Order: sequence, then C-alpha cells, then structure tokens
Amino acid sequence: MMTNIILATDAYKLTHHLQYPQNITKLYSYGEARQGGRYDHISWFGMSMILNDYFTQPVTDAMIDEAQKVAELTFGNDVYFNRPVWEKVRDLGHFPVKIKALPEGMVVPTGTALFTIESTQSWFATSLNALETILMHVWYPTTIATNSMYIKKRLAPLVEKSGSMDNLPLMVNDFGLRGATSLESGERGGSAHLLHFRGSDNMAASRYFASVYGLEGRALSIWATEHSVATAYGEGQGELDYLNAQLDRTPEEAPVSIVIDSYDTFNFVQNVVGSPAMKERIKNRLGRVVLRPDSGDPQTVDLQILDLLAEIFGTSLNEKGYRVLNHNVGLIQGDGMNADTMIELYQALLDHGWSSDNLVVGSGGGLLQEGFTRDTERFAIKAAYAENSAGEHLQIQKRPKTDPSKVSKSGRMKVIYDDQGQIITVPADHPGQDLLETVYDNGYMKQIDVNSMLARAENFHDF
Repeated sequence: MMTNIILATDAYKLTHHLQYPQNITKLYSYGEARQGGRYDHISWFGMSMILNDYFTQPVTDAMIDEAQKVAELTFGNDVYFNRPVWEKVRDLGHFPVKIKALPEGMVVPTGTALFTIESTQSWFATSLNALETILMHVWYPTTIATNSMYIKKRLAPLVEKSGSMDNLPLMVNDFGLRGATSLESGERGGSAHLLHFRGSDNMAASRYFASVYGLEGRALSIWATEHSVATAYGEGQGELDYLNAQLDRTPEEAPVSIVIDSYDTFNFVQNVVGSPAMKERIKNRLGRVVLRPDSGDPQTVDLQILDLLAEIFGTSLNEKGYRVLNHNVGLIQGDGMNADTMIELYQALLDHGWSSDNLVVGSGGGLLQEGFTRDTERFAIKAAYAENSAGEHLQIQKRPKTDPSKVSKSGRMKVIYDDQGQIITVPADHPGQDLLETVYDNGYMKQIDVNSMLARAENFHDF
C-alpha cells in the first residue's frame, strides 16, 4: 500500500502551522546523533532509502482527502488540518524543500550535523517539520550500520593477528530478517549491515540495497541446512544419510553449512563427521564443510568441537602461529551472537591458539533488533534558523538548563574538515568546503555513487 506521507507524521505536527509566528517565511532544521550515545562515532547511512521510499511519491487528492478525514477524527474538529498547503504541494508535484546531507558511508563523530532541511516556498515554512517524523527514520539504518561497523572494528585486529583479512567481509552474517519488526525494517537494517559486511541470508535486504543504491549481488550466502531438514532423516543412520545427501546434491566446489545439534552435537561430530567413510569424503571435497552448533554456551561448545575436529582432520599452524583445521573444515556459530558475544567468542578461539579463520558467525536479533532505539545514538532533529516577512533572520536554539546535553545548534550550518583533519560543524559563513551535499531540491534527487559510499565506510580504521 502506498504511504500517505501527509499522515506519516506525529499528529501534533499537523497543528504547528497555526502555532508559529504567522509571518514566518522560511524554516531551516537539521538532524544529528547527539553526543552521549552508545558509540562516539557513527556510520552515516540510509538517507537515500528515505528519499527513495517517500520523497518520490507525489501528493494526490486521495492522500489529502484521507489525511483531512483522519485529522478530523483525531482532533475532533476540521480546523487544524491545513488543506490549502497540501493542495499547493500537490500542484507543485514535489515537496518545496531542499535537503543537504553528508555523503553516505562517512564515519563521523557524534554531534555532527548529518543533514539539513529547509523550506523553499514561504507558504510551506510552517509545515516543514511535518516531514521530520519520516526523516527521523534514518536513525535506524544509521544505528545498525554503526553497530556493524564497530563489530568490524573490534574484529579486525583479531583477524589480522591470527588469520586472513580476506575473510573479514564474510565473517559476520545477517540472520535477522525473521526477527525484524517488519519487512521494511528487515530491508533497511539488512542493507545497513551490507555497508560493512557481505555475508547475509537477508534476501529482502539484498534486493532493497540493489533497488536504492544500484548495486546487485552485494549479499552472499551458501547452501545451509536447518533442523527441519536434519530431523526429517531421523537419528542414527539417518544422520549419516542427512549429511551424505547434502554432499551428494551440491557441487564439489560449493561450501555447505550443516546444522549438527538436532540430537547430540558431539556424537554427530565424532561418529557422523568422524566416521571413516565420511571423513575421507570431506577430506577429498573442494568446497568447505562448515558445521553449525545451535545450542549450548557458544565458547564451551565451539572449543570442544574444534578439539574434536582437530582429532579427526588434524591441524596446521598458519604463518601467524595459530592453528587452522585441515581439509577445509570449519564452524559457523549462529546462536546467541551480538556485538559483544561474537567478539568474546573470537577472542576465546585466539586464547586457545585457534585462528579466526576456523569460524564465521551469524546474528539475528543481535544484529538488527536487540536493544536498538532512536536513543541508542540520541538522534534528534531541531529547528535552527528562520526568516520572516519583516526581513529578519532568526537564530533558533534549544537550551534546556535541566539537560545541557540537549542544547541544539543555531543558525545555518555546514560541516568541514578543520586544520587537524577533524570533522566539525560550523556556521555556514565559516571558511572551508561544506561536506553537506544537496540530495533533494524541489523534486531533484542526487544519485549515489555506491562504490564511493562503500569506500568511505572502510574508514572505520581511522578513529
């Protein structure tokens, strides 16, 4: 169903056109992740999603009629809804606003202005912030991208110390679509993860990333079983039949992921994987065989499995002095993984002499859902500047004495690199090239260079 963007807002915002000084002719607001959130830098991502999904839709008579009806039912009167202004938007065929934003993929300190929005028609000035609610939804992909970025930042030294950095992009996989609050959030959150990693079973996100950013094939996955497959063969001989069937039906060079805890994890490793015929079959196979335990304490279980696999297949020391299982065998841990537990698991492997190359992880709720809100990175949009019909330029600022951390920025602004190469927000007339770029201007939308965006995201090393 097409979104009615007039109604994609907080109800009270539809009353604000009656509340501002009536001579306001321009309003200018900005968005930021205020300081004091979970992380002190953010991976800026997702503005193109918001623009693509909502700002390309024209306002129609049907939308206006529906919005007026809903407003009357909500407020109990027909006074508050500003039908004339939305009819003017309809007649224009686009929103009379200009939006500037930092290039997506940038890593910036919190407290930086991420985007600005200003009215371009005097009659829309007092309705501008009705668009705030939908713009605020950029908090979610940015927060998920930031979480994945910090996972990558924390994981990279462990990989560099013990294994191959070529493996890093595939070491954290998105299993989160089924646990997302909606298909839309799964698409946006999954796309945000793809900014930093390529492993993903979230096909909705893969499609969405391609539709918004123009890059197909960003997400990569492999043949993987689940418990419904494993248990359909039964215990005992059925477990051998189950594993043989997977190897029979996949190309010899294809990697496969095999869930192993449907009955007894350690028995499966010792007596199914470790049976003489299966051992030889796996040893002679080109494609990697990855075993997936899905229950129990990850560190305890995974280390025990690695020890068992070492007895079956042997190990070698890599050039960094860490053990790697022979014959292209490994583990994938998909249960209980979030930003902290996956790093703790990899650290446990290194502490026991194992290379990070032996393991990849997948994460569901811990990647797209668990504990993430708008306040995780303290996202806010605030008015900063206005003009009126008397020719006055008004500097607008919020300064609550009860919480100085909520003091907002004032006036027109830009974002620059200072003399030390740090990203800072300064007044618009300050020297320096503005990093904020026009991404929407009265219907015009900037096309994103996806390769440049991905390259910017790799700057997670720099802070």
